[in-house]
Amino acid sequence: MNFIGVIIEAKRGKYINKIFSNNLKGKDKVILIHKDNINNMRNIKFETILILNNNDEIFQKNEILKFIVSNTKYIIINSDMKNNLNLLNNLNVNVITYGFNSKASITASSVTDEEIILCIQRKLKIINGKIIENQEIKVNLWKNITTNEIMGIVSLFLIYDKKFKI
Repeated sequence: MNFIGVIIEAKRGKYINKIFSNNLKGKDKVILIHKDNINNMRNIKFETILILNNNDEIFQKNEILKFIVSNTKYIIINSDMKNNLNLLNNLNVNVITYGFNSKASITASSVTDEEIILCIQRKLKIINGKIIENQEIKVNLWKNITTNEIMGIVSLFLIYDKKFKI
């Protein structure tokens, strides 16, 4: 079984968890990580960590978070949040960045009231060994999910080679 950790505020978790349970089935198990349960995550070996928010209470537990992240294969992180990037110092993991930062691996080239056009700006080697080429992907906006959360979630689905629906 592959464990996927998603760092998010507990109150945002119910919306996000519904998306994952509809789209990731089988051997992939999503575990939401937040300030109330991060201490319990030390002994779980995550294949991927997705950081969806910049919760200072989580990042104050930097040593625990760094330990969890250092034992993972992939980290998907919002490059617009500076203290997220500090977490990566001296770690040997595959990093996929998302956000509105022009240097992010996955960024938004267009956002309207109804959709977001995501731009994959560099080739990405995904979990199954395939390569995703530079391209644009149209994604409809989702109720109760922010644009940044959409970018992170889609990034996760891309590296697991999953088609997704909301």
